[in-house]
Amino acid sequence: MSYLSYAKKIVKQTKFGSQLMSIFPKRITYGSLYPQIVQLYKWRESNENTRIEEFMRARMVLTLNNALKNVPWYAKNVTIDPLSININNVYDKLMQFPYTDKKTVMDNWQDFQNVNIPKAKLKFGSTEGTTGQGVVISGTFNDTIVSKIFFEQDLKTIRYDFLKSKILRIGLDALKKEDEYPIEIRGNRCFVSPIHLNEKWMPEIVKKTYEYHPEVIHSYPSLLYQYASYIVDNNIEPLNVKCLFLASDTFLYHHYLTFKKAFPDAMIYCIYGMSERVLLGVAKIDEEHQSIGYQLNPFFGYAENFRNADGNYELVGTGYWMEAMPFIRYKTNDFGKINSTGYIEKLEGRGNSYLTTKKGYKIAGISVLSFEDYYWDYIKSIQLIQKQHGDLILRVVPKENYNPEIGCRMISDMEKTWPGLFDYSIETADTPIKGRSLKANSIIVES
Repeated sequence: MSYLSYAKKIVKQTKFGSQLMSIFPKRITYGSLYPQIVQLYKWRESNENTRIEEFMRARMVLTLNNALKNVPWYAKNVTIDPLSININNVYDKLMQFPYTDKKTVMDNWQDFQNVNIPKAKLKFGSTEGTTGQGVVISGTFNDTIVSKIFFEQDLKTIRYDFLKSKILRIGLDALKKEDEYPIEIRGNRCFVSPIHLNEKWMPEIVKKTYEYHPEVIHSYPSLLYQYASYIVDNNIEPLNVKCLFLASDTFLYHHYLTFKKAFPDAMIYCIYGMSERVLLGVAKIDEEHQSIGYQLNPFFGYAENFRNADGNYELVGTGYWMEAMPFIRYKTNDFGKINSTGYIEKLEGRGNSYLTTKKGYKIAGISVLSFEDYYWDYIKSIQLIQKQHGDLILRVVPKENYNPEIGCRMISDMEKTWPGLFDYSIETADTPIKGRSLKANSIIVES
């Protein structure tokens, strides 16, 4: 085993792994894509647009060739000779690929895998599916690290470092049981359990996190809003941090106003992205119109709009960097019209609501969106519906092989994951409940 492989093993097994990995140069810890992406940002700073254009076209040639040669679904469904693709015609060739979406991928999951990459070299993960069915994603080390490289380049002005910066993390990966202590320091991170952001624990959480002196807060906007509101409402001295790193949730203007009071010196870096890694957008706050739009990063993915029969503009992306499981012309089920500069004035379809527990505590609905992978063998979609405090209905659209025993198992798993928070029940339906953009939000609160 190499020294680097041994170090990576320590990262996974100990709470001090991030400090150990931070001693290695980034070209080693972040792999072969790191110098390429850094170079792109340098070219942008020096306005070398011709080099950027040539490089991105070459990346797309690699992406399409990889798909046609190594990924069975594209080989079966796209009649393009890989040898015919070059940097001059690559985007014309891209338009000849069919659209893909979550259902297509999951119905043909094995055929979306690169046949030349051994499973032993892959990492597997699944999205929780804020729009229903999640997607199981495989990735090489480069596939899984690429987003972190982009984040660090975007936040270079504050010297953000995934392995070194002191980070306050409020999110699902910090989850503790309701009767456990909610705060844990591991490596360069202070983790705070999201279900403990309540009246009982908030004084302790604020005290300990202030003592930690984080440089960056990494959280969902709705969770951070609970933390920030407590600071503002109780006239606590603002917390001095360099950056709020926000993701995986809707970022609303009223969140922004509260964040500016609680963290007045922090830059706000809120991203729009997904585990499929086809698009990456960064929030742009318009104080004059009190709105938030998103600027897509052209280095990360190629963006399109698909206008459906109702006149809504769906976001479609092709990632430049995925090798094990490339997503090409992938319909995201998020909506927003992209202008000529890659800006989305109004991003729709990423709504989120709070759920109220039996004890009256509120937690962000996105925190509960952690479904077992086997769910999708028996159901087409799932929505969490709350009609009164403390109750939670799992509304599923079943597949033909679904039966009541599966429903009982699903409820049992939810009770184990979130014990004592809700009274669970399940109901089946022919179709999910959809909003005005025909998007089926996974969290619906009627109470």
